Formats: sequence, structure tokens, C-alpha cells
Amino acid sequence: MRWIIGILAVVLIGGSYFLGMHAKSSQVKKETPITESKTEKAKQKSDTPVASDPRDLASFGHGTNVEQTNNDFSPEDVQNALDTGKPVVEKAISSTTELVNRIVKEQKKMKETEQLRIKDFQKTVTQDVRDRVDAQVEILNEAAQIAHMMAAGAYMAKNEDVPFTNVENVIAEKLEPLSQNLLDMAYSLETYTVAKSFETWNEAESYLPNREEKSLLAIPINEAIFNSSSIIDQPVIAEPVTEEGNTNNESAIADQTDAEKYPEAITSVFKISEAMNAIYVEADELQQKFTPYKKKDGFSQFEYISVDDLKDLYKFDATIANEITASTHFEAPDYTTNGFTQAMESHRIIIKELDQLSLLLEDYPEDFQKDPDGTLMKAKSHFERIKDTAQTELPGFEKFFETAGPEAN
Repeated sequence: MRWIIGILAVVLIGGSYFLGMHAKSSQVKKETPITESKTEKAKQKSDTPVASDPRDLASFGHGTNVEQTNNDFSPEDVQNALDTGKPVVEKAISSTTELVNRIVKEQKKMKETEQLRIKDFQKTVTQDVRDRVDAQVEILNEAAQIAHMMAAGAYMAKNEDVPFTNVENVIAEKLEPLSQNLLDMAYSLETYTVAKSFETWNEAESYLPNREEKSLLAIPINEAIFNSSSIIDQPVIAEPVTEEGNTNNESAIADQTDAEKYPEAITSVFKISEAMNAIYVEADELQQKFTPYKKKDGFSQFEYISVDDLKDLYKFDATIANEITASTHFEAPDYTTNGFTQAMESHRIIIKELDQLSLLLEDYPEDFQKDPDGTLMKAKSHFERIKDTAQTELPGFEKFFETAGPEAN
């Protein structure tokens, strides 16, 4: 039986409503730079200007207009979404692509015309760009909510016998993650307008197209909502099975362990668990590299890490995210559903902590000299939260491991 993520955490016992996901804001305080004193020069480099999942633009002195999907809808709202939602979602995707292309083109032209250096990147983010981004975020908000309601309707019609219509071509397991991807793209658009840490123009120019590929277009809409005429191109004709052969086959399946029945799922569970363990170990090692002021040869010194030192943590977290995305394409035992859902939540916490830690490291030396104890505590606290999250129990995973037998080791 296919399990579901997002909506997958959605069904309530005896009810037809979906649990909302709410992001809690937290801030990273930025101090005015002062004279730097350190034992090692930290090279400030990051793959993205800010959070890849920047739920908290307050860190940059900005709010966010992105609205998380909610369950405050009626059966009529769901049916209306199922009847009219597809063109709304399609338009949101296509218009976002058009906006990204236009922004990148205008950025290049302005850079060349005014011969801007990368430190002047924000000059390319004109008020007109901000206004268009704000308008597009509203479009993506609406499309995400509609996709969420469509996925809810399809799920409830299939699993709870709620009499919704026009659900035949809606794949809830893909439409719900697609809904979240729309919001991720909205966050990326807002992130772009406040970014200040691009190191090259190539990095600035490729940011939105890369985010578009990894979020907006990660799940093709035709895989989430499609026409019935395109489902089956050619009829599938089953070969005849003898009664004896059918009995033998059923017996063989019954003798299989869950790990044997769900080979893709057990592989994914192993990768997620290994990545969580790796995150804990790496975070613990990096945390210990931060030191308070100490005297050496008559000089006060302190140690810390660079943004580049976080790359392995980002890599391990990306493994978790990739496996969660992949899991929508294969079946897994029902008892692992909560484990995958918790893994998704853990990923969101870890990526948020990493992105905020990256921001802290950009001005760490200056902030440290102003408030040594407070700044050191902030850095270590981020690592503590990452470590705690990496050790969060993933329900059902241990039971699944046991079915794998000796090969699990």
C-alpha cells in the first residue's frame, strides 16, 4: 500500500481533514562589523545566498508573504478545486518560469550596461522586480493551496469513500509534494530579492534557474494531474496463470520478509538512517572546533569554522531530502509511514539550522568580539539542535531493519 508524505501525514482518525504545517520563526542577530581577530581566516562561501528553505526572512530584516497551506476548507472548496484547479496550477508554474527568465535577462543587461560588480548585486533588484516577485508569490500561494485541496480530495475519495468527483486523474502522492514545491519556489523568489552573499555573477544568475529546476519543476504536473486518455497508451494483457502456478507464487510472496517485499524502501530507510548518523557525528566534530578567547604567546585568540566547512552536513541532509522525494515513487510497509514523515520534518529543521548557522558564520569574528559568550553560545546551540534532530526516533524504521536480517549489517 502506497504511503503518503505531506498529505501523508494528513488523515486524521475518523476525519477528512489534513494537518497543517507551520514554520516557527527565529532570528539571527547581525552586528556591525569591527576589527577582526582570529586564528584562522574563514572563507565565506555558500552554495546559495541564504536558506534553500528560508522560512524565516526575518533574519534579513524582512518578512515573508509566503503562506503555508492550511486545512481551513469545506467539501465545496475541495470539489471546486478538483473541478477547476489544474489550469490554476499550470498557470502558476508557467508564469513563474516566465518571471525567472525575465529577471535573469534583466539582471544580465543591467550588470553589463552599468558595469556592476557582484557586491552591487542588490542594485539589480529594483522596486519593479520586488513588486513582480510579491505578485508571483501570491499566485504561488493560491496554486499551492488549490493543489493541497485537490490532493486532499483525491486521498479522501480513495481511502475514506468521500464522494468527490473528478479525482480519477489526480495523484495525491505527487500532488501534495508538488504543492509544497510551489511554496519552496515562492521562498526562493523572496530569498533572491534580499540576497547579499553571492560571490560571482554566475552564482547570482544561476540561483533562480537552479531553484526552479529543484523545486518548481521537480515534479512534472502531468505526473500529478493527467488526463485519463493519456494514462494507458496500450492495453496491458496479462499472461494466463495456471492454478498451480498462482498458488506457488502466492506462497512465495507470503514467505517474503518486508525487506524482500519492499527492496526500494529498505534501501531508502538505510540511506536516511546512515545520513542522520553522519550528520550527528559531523555536527559534533564541528561544534568542538569553536573555542572561547584563549591566550597564546601573549595574544588573545579564538577558533571557529567557515561556511565551507558545513558542506558535508548539507550533503548528508540532501541525501535525506532526496530519499524522501524518491519514496513517493515506491511502496513501503504501513508502519514506516510515520518514520518517513518524521524524516521530512527532521530535514526541515536541519536545513533551517544550517542556513541560519551559515549566516552567523559570515560575520562571526566581528560578532564574537562584540559578544564573545553570546556569539559562541549561538553557534554551539545551532549544532546542538542539529544533533538532537539527527537523533530523533523514526517510527517503524527499526522494525523494518529487523526484517532485513543479517544483510542489514
